[in-house]
Amino acid sequence: MTSVDEHYTLSYLPDHSVSTVYCFEPKEPRAGAPLVMMWPGFGMGARYYRPLAKELASRGYYVAIGELRGQGTNTTKAMPDNQWGYHNLASEDYPEGIKAAKKELSLQPNHPTYLLTHSMGGQVGSMFLARPEAKELNVQGLMGVGSGSPYHRGFTGKDHVRALLGGQMMGQVAKLRGVWPGGALDIAGYGRQSGRHVYEWSRFSRMNTIADLQGQDINYAEEIKNVRVPILLTRFENDSECTIESCEYLLEHLEKAPRKAEELPGRLGHNRWAREPRICLLYTSPSPRDRQKSR
Repeated sequence: MTSVDEHYTLSYLPDHSVSTVYCFEPKEPRAGAPLVMMWPGFGMGARYYRPLAKELASRGYYVAIGELRGQGTNTTKAMPDNQWGYHNLASEDYPEGIKAAKKELSLQPNHPTYLLTHSMGGQVGSMFLARPEAKELNVQGLMGVGSGSPYHRGFTGKDHVRALLGGQMMGQVAKLRGVWPGGALDIAGYGRQSGRHVYEWSRFSRMNTIADLQGQDINYAEEIKNVRVPILLTRFENDSECTIESCEYLLEHLEKAPRKAEELPGRLGHNRWAREPRICLLYTSPSPRDRQKSR
């Protein structure tokens, strides 16, 4: 274990909003330590993941946490005349966040990088891997926790009804109003979100498709098939928001990548895992040796 310097920098986005990027620098980095870039789930601020980031850095890894647009410290607000979707997050928020983290940590732009993602962060991360910026920034793999497709067929019973009907209700409200307003209808607790993003997410939930994203400059549905870096999608056994089938439905899009869906033992749910770093690192550390040490 090593001591950790915690600091932050800012990521400036094309819509003129600003996001905080939290950086964790080990005093004694391990040889060849990659950057582990963490990305939050829907409705989750980046600070929620600080305990896990700090624990990883204490084991010698460079770590940073990005912020999804409209959440946490990001300065924009979803409005009918201010919308964004999967394409904006994958083409702007992710590469700009990684570049800002590498500059702050004095790492080269092509320093080896791994994505550690949660829920929505894994959906966007999978699309980011289809982009040329992922290669330029030397992203070598992705691990998702509670990250899967929202496709309704990945769920059963009441959770299937919630995914199908709830998802479509959210999508229609978002499309008609230009924003998902949160409030009384927001049972999932996502908060105010971009109408375009929620509508694209609802279409993903209905058909498991990422085709024809608004504003796209690449064909994500085709380019994602050419991703070849390893992908591991996981979920804890009591996570009702991400089933193992949900993980597998997302992996279907990454057909040429070395890929695996894995169920993790333990009852850390959809969110709690990020606040239980020593338990979580039994399963999520980049190093098998570290996973053994956590026991």
